[in-house]
Amino acid sequence: MDPSLTALIVAVVGVAGTLLSGVMAHRSALRAKTVELDRAERLRRDELLADERRENLAVRRASYAVFNQRLRQFHSVLSKDYFALAAGEARPERGREREEPRRVLRDVYAEAQMVISDEVLTVAGGVVHQLHRIHAALLRHEQGEPADDSLADIRERLERASEGLYEVRQTMRRELGVSALPVARPEGYGAP
Repeated sequence: MDPSLTALIVAVVGVAGTLLSGVMAHRSALRAKTVELDRAERLRRDELLADERRENLAVRRASYAVFNQRLRQFHSVLSKDYFALAAGEARPERGREREEPRRVLRDVYAEAQMVISDEVLTVAGGVVHQLHRIHAALLRHEQGEPADDSLADIRERLERASEGLYEVRQTMRRELGVSALPVARPEGYGAP
């Protein structure tokens, strides 16, 4: 082979190699940059999701705290009025006095329905409705109207509602990850 042809081939191969190595280095740098950008985007998305989860948890925790407080407050008012009725101290205006805690519970429950889980909603809804039925039964007795429920029935409903309050609270606490206690009240729990 002619030495000038060989030199030309070597020169062409050298120039092509030099050009090709630049293109390959550029492609490799682009690929690395793409991987780095994808990773950064994934981390940013993960951080946003974590922030959203923390925010949702804080909203749920606040809602649970207010809802639990209002449930217990309404139950306490109903219990107090039941004991007054059982002691013969029935006054028709007691029903009107219960309207404020009843209305507040209704409003808090309506707000909570937008953020609480289905599991808590199922348990809490049963207790809320049970408390409203107790309120209606007390009202009938206080106003001297014929009542389907005896005082013993109302007392039994209040006791079941008390059990329900425990179940609602424990369901909320479990969902928030702050309790491992059973959802149902253990035998003798809270007994003197």
